[in-house]
Amino acid sequence: MAKCSKSNLDSPPTPVLVDRISDLPNSILLHILSLLPFKSTATTSILSKRWTNLFQHFLIHTHSFDFGQDFAKAQTQQQFINTVNQYLQLHNGSKIDKFHLLFHPGIQNQVHADKWLEFALERSVKELGFDFCGPITESDDLHSERLTLLDSLYLSNSLTHLKLGQFEFNPPMAFTGFASLVSLYLRRVNITDGNLGSVLMKCPLLTDLSLCECGGLNSIKIFGPKEFLLERLFVGNCYEAYEIEVLAPNLKSFHFYGDLFYGYSFRDISTLEDVYLNSNGFEHTEPDHNYIEILSSVSTVKILTVCTGPLLYMTTAEEYFPEDLPVNLPNLEELQIIVGFPLDEDQLSYFYGFFKHTICPCLDKLFIELCADHFELSWQSQLKEGEAEELAATSFDNLKTIKITNFRGTEIEMRLVKFFLSKSISLEQLVLVAAQDSDLEKQIAGTNDSSMTSITIVDEVLIMPKASSNAKVLVCGDWGADGKALLHTHTNTLQNVRTVSGRTCLKLGL
Repeated sequence: MAKCSKSNLDSPPTPVLVDRISDLPNSILLHILSLLPFKSTATTSILSKRWTNLFQHFLIHTHSFDFGQDFAKAQTQQQFINTVNQYLQLHNGSKIDKFHLLFHPGIQNQVHADKWLEFALERSVKELGFDFCGPITESDDLHSERLTLLDSLYLSNSLTHLKLGQFEFNPPMAFTGFASLVSLYLRRVNITDGNLGSVLMKCPLLTDLSLCECGGLNSIKIFGPKEFLLERLFVGNCYEAYEIEVLAPNLKSFHFYGDLFYGYSFRDISTLEDVYLNSNGFEHTEPDHNYIEILSSVSTVKILTVCTGPLLYMTTAEEYFPEDLPVNLPNLEELQIIVGFPLDEDQLSYFYGFFKHTICPCLDKLFIELCADHFELSWQSQLKEGEAEELAATSFDNLKTIKITNFRGTEIEMRLVKFFLSKSISLEQLVLVAAQDSDLEKQIAGTNDSSMTSITIVDEVLIMPKASSNAKVLVCGDWGADGKALLHTHTNTLQNVRTVSGRTCLKLGL
């Protein structure tokens, strides 16, 4: 009898890989496919003949098509067109719930846009996303030619969510509104004041409206039927508009970015709690925007994001319009300030002035995003070093949390930190997130052992006098859990807004 060697006896058995998924019945596999992202579902068709048949069966009966950004990756325009047409030809259902498509074919491919839109409308689609804007680049032209929409779109009563990008919105005379529409998102869509007003009056269930880089708008009037249900309004860089008027008794959220308008009017907005105002890059443009009037008109706000424009205006108003001060924000609980330039003596004085003239007794959380880029300013500060005066009377009675991102530990930034630590009697935590590639970040990561300046910065912050005995100070990088924790409510809005060629753009997520 052959004897087994000791080495063979000690060797672990080779694991046997068992394909248990293929043992599942088709009904369960089809259900699994319905839960996957559309591109992942399509990828399964290359596994085997059985999976190919399953995917084709899935296409025949699916209620959702998502030809979004992930689906379009690594495909040429012609490949994308061919794939979409192939998949749609296999479908024989009479109803679909969702149809999302992100494509940048150019105006010459109007015929494909019509064909795909007709496919969705014939099947009484509920959620329709049609974005033909393409990726944002530095050569973007907001005035580029738009595609036209089929008249049948305007006659749809099944639509509940509609997202359009790079189209002309021009309803026919027979347009009676979208009876079921809840959400409308228009990006780079040409729409006149009259057509916007018609949509608002004829969409009785509309709760969400977004107007991003839309042309044709001059005087934006947000009015609706007697029972106007609009809750969320977003207006971004509508470059031809000069005024906005809002009458929305159920409005809870108003987000705005771009150059401010000449006129603002907010009426019957007692439910408004969430406001985002970002005009970074436009703070010094004409006209001289009256931020006091704007903030006073949204005084019910609980969550607020502003750029440095209001800080500058309110500080200088002390000399020119003292009768308009202070601004009362009695319900404000969470404030975010976005700084578009490296801090200098002037901007430090604007921080002091803003909090001197803003009454916000309920402020609980403060977020300050400093400028991510470190560069020399092209203008000289009007104040000399050390001239920005802290205000002895200023105090933050209920402020418990402060987070400052893109922190480098400059002399101006250190004075700002000192100001808040000395004025916040209820402070529980101060989080300073180091700017990327700064000496402070390298020291925290342990890759800058030769830099003693960074160590001095951390030590100096930790030993600063604190008005609150319970205050804890954390200095960290943005890569770890500490840096990514404690996010402002408007974090997603801020991440979607970016500056290209001196203007602000928003990415449309389809």
